Amino acid sequence: MKKYWQLLLIAGVIVVTLSVHYIQVVNAKNTDYKFTFEKISGDDNYLDSVVIEANVDYGAGYGSVLISEEETTLMDSSPYNRRPLVFQKLIDEHKSFMRGKALIANNYFEDDTKLVFVKDPEEAWKVKEGETYSYKVDVLDKVKDTTSSFEIKSQLKSRLNWVFYIDITVVDNELKLLVKQVNHDGREQLYQVMIDLKKQQLLSETLIEEVASDENTRASIDSYNTNFNLGHERYHVYSVNSYDQKNPEQHILSREFHALNTETNEVTAIQLPEGLEQKLQSIAVDDNYLVIAYTESTEKVIYRYNIGQQRWLEPLKFPQPMNSNIELNGMSAINGKLYVMNEMDDNYVLQIFDVEKGIVLYEGKLSNNNIKQNYSIWADNFYDLTE
Repeated sequence: MKKYWQLLLIAGVIVVTLSVHYIQVVNAKNTDYKFTFEKISGDDNYLDSVVIEANVDYGAGYGSVLISEEETTLMDSSPYNRRPLVFQKLIDEHKSFMRGKALIANNYFEDDTKLVFVKDPEEAWKVKEGETYSYKVDVLDKVKDTTSSFEIKSQLKSRLNWVFYIDITVVDNELKLLVKQVNHDGREQLYQVMIDLKKQQLLSETLIEEVASDENTRASIDSYNTNFNLGHERYHVYSVNSYDQKNPEQHILSREFHALNTETNEVTAIQLPEGLEQKLQSIAVDDNYLVIAYTESTEKVIYRYNIGQQRWLEPLKFPQPMNSNIELNGMSAINGKLYVMNEMDDNYVLQIFDVEKGIVLYEGKLSNNNIKQNYSIWADNFYDLTE
């Protein structure tokens, strides 16, 4: 009996010690993750609706945060429990519909009247030669507050390693999926799939691009539209890439850009200005514009391509402070504005541009005086809460 009480006492001490330590760690984290903005130029009213979803690393600590002008919110740093802001909103507003669904933004479409979710094919690598997978669609009618579900068999039959959706949109009641397949032999294929939402019928599965690797080159298809825009996007921009397999760093041999008009289903080529292909640091797509940015030791350069007019605008060039890192720590284009974050010696600079006009709307320092050692921030996403 005496040993029993000793064990209980020891267990109690351990629990109390761990609890106190956990509370201290949480309090320390909440204190550490407090970021503030200091305006350099422009109108700081543009910060009112901005939220930066970022990862912060300062050696002894790591965390995921939401940074706004008013506050910094520490998120659960576990990748399995994190809920990006876009999903938290969907869960709050449509809890029943969202229950049990994967939090993968490319699988959702939302407008004023409906919310659509298409489930990724499960274990696609188990699909045998001559068999196929299914498109499983859930639709929430936001006006009637009703849901419907249906499943349609694909007509695509090949041995697969995996299948995933790159983009989903709805045009005139037609659900349009961009589907990327990686076949058993290593070939990558990009399909546009069209489904009639009203009749719940498969309309077409059209091959847009196909690439294959060999012993000398590795080929891939990459997309550049933001993952967290759940609404309709007129254009989807992707590239077909070739890399040198024999070089340890797999230097790029070629990169061809294309724009798919999701309304007309037409694909047009985008010719990069000479020399830009080797300087691609950050790429973003917003409505009618493809934006490419890179930094050098003395300047930051931003290229803008009007997709509808198929023309490049004059590149924007801004002096780069001498104590800045030439790597960009995050870039995103939303609602006609471009958000760019760049590391300095002891803080970060956030710049907000008007994409079409090519002017700086706001520039300011983002810093944290509570973290005494060197720290790094990487911006995963920028949100404009006015949308």
